[in-house]
Amino acid sequence: MKSRLLPAFVLAGVFVLGGVAGAGAMRAYMLQDLRSRFGGPPGEVRTHLRVESMRRHLDLTADQVTKVEDIFRDTDGELDRTMKPCRDGLEALHKSTDGRILEVLDASQRVRFQEFNEKRKRRPHGGFPPPPGPPPGPPPE
Repeated sequence: MKSRLLPAFVLAGVFVLGGVAGAGAMRAYMLQDLRSRFGGPPGEVRTHLRVESMRRHLDLTADQVTKVEDIFRDTDGELDRTMKPCRDGLEALHKSTDGRILEVLDASQRVRFQEFNEKRKRRPHGGFPPPPGPPPGPPPE
């Protein structure tokens, strides 16, 4: 009986180890892919994500992808100029809000609040992670 179970255990072990190795390789591949996509300047990352989404949803040809990428690159500077006043206003509002909050806190809370803000600023997009669930959109019909 022992001799019959040994090959089954070996086969099951090989199967499990193969699955673990495959999962590890897939994870390494996906991490490398994410690093390559998000490793550039914000404008390039934004362009890449928008074009990739349009390519999937609209079945763009290679020529269309190239032309759309060129359009986004041409208008990227204009987007930055248009958004600058908004960013400046938001920064001023954040500083004012933080100052008012600091007035309410005691000394130890102020230290923790400063640490909290530093962590928040280091996150991508400088804010809190998005809430779970689907993104907000128009109500279903």
